[in-house]
Amino acid sequence: MIIGKIIKFYREREGLTQGQLGEGICSVTHLSKIERGITEYSGEITHLLARRLGINPEEEILRYHQLAKRLDEWHESMIMQRIQESEQIKKELQSEKLIHMPDFQTLYGLLSARYYLSVSELESASKLISEFNKTSAAFSPHDANLLKHIQGIYYFLTGQYRDCISCLTSIDRDQYTYEEYYYHLAIAYHSIHSNITAYYYGKKALQYFQRTLNILRIIDTEMLLIVQLNAKELHDFNETKEKYEQLIKLCDACNSGDRKSKLYHNLGFEYFRRKKYRESAGLYEDALKLTAENAPHYLTALDGYIHTCYKGKLQAGSELIKLAEEGMERAKAADSYTWIYFQLHLHLLKKEEQQYYQFIEETALPYFKKIGYGILIDHYEKKLFHFYSEKGEALKAIELARSFIHKQKSYYDHE
Repeated sequence: MIIGKIIKFYREREGLTQGQLGEGICSVTHLSKIERGITEYSGEITHLLARRLGINPEEEILRYHQLAKRLDEWHESMIMQRIQESEQIKKELQSEKLIHMPDFQTLYGLLSARYYLSVSELESASKLISEFNKTSAAFSPHDANLLKHIQGIYYFLTGQYRDCISCLTSIDRDQYTYEEYYYHLAIAYHSIHSNITAYYYGKKALQYFQRTLNILRIIDTEMLLIVQLNAKELHDFNETKEKYEQLIKLCDACNSGDRKSKLYHNLGFEYFRRKKYRESAGLYEDALKLTAENAPHYLTALDGYIHTCYKGKLQAGSELIKLAEEGMERAKAADSYTWIYFQLHLHLLKKEEQQYYQFIEETALPYFKKIGYGILIDHYEKKLFHFYSEKGEALKAIELARSFIHKQKSYYDHE
């Protein structure tokens, strides 16, 4: 019974024993049963206990229900990515006394971790996740699955894609109704170059976002699905471009500059793949203009711009070296693995062939294998294979060929 929990909360908050609170009102045994909700009690007793604690029982019960609702609204605001609303609710909850009741502590802590992930405070989120993992055996099914979802997001944001997939696929769908995690599964599978599975989960996520009228996340998911269509082979370019342009207009309608930046970036990459380097570079520039320099996506767009200008011979090498050094500095300051990309650019731009391939072998490839970044593993293994073949290092070339063939699965393989 709620009033019993509330009485216990305020009693402990005031530092009173059950004997001190119940003196002249009821026995310690009776008060203990009231607090645990295992006995019938009269309204007169609870009003006397509440009066001694200086609280209004009707008001506190109402606050209890409103708080439960507000926590759900906080979670929804993060799923909907309504940032200002999420921040406002967080401030409200911090000043709410009842948030420290055991009924709310776990959910409040889990949603706090989710909030930290949404604002890129990964260290704060990691600390909370670690603490919750120690006590998760006692969680309700909903909270246990919410923890898995939050930990999966953390793994994705820190580049641990296989751990992300393992965590999210262990969620019990019958006990967890927030199907947003399908989106996080989709982007994790995309990151390891498992495009069919990424498309499958992307479609499931899209259905959820459409059902909940989550326009911003619809844009995210449609963007992801376009990428999957072009992943293995180039999809019809006019259709691809038209879809991107439609999503860009939708971003304008929603005033979502960060998503518009990502759309420019992705469309720039599609132009790059079709060797339309000048158009590609222009779109990367548009993406950079819309992105804050301290945002993670800024480094991704800068990497794409440098790569495009290098391939298309659109800028002097000295200018690109400056940009690559800037990217390297920003990536290391942000503790981002993208510093690897900029180091690769620098070796190429400075024509340091031996250092370039040595860096691929000793640093880049081991890291991409560690996080399971399939598309880049394949890309750089092929580069190394051709390099070793040309240099006459047959054993190394054969070992890379063996590794590449081992990963390829025949259509007829069912084991």
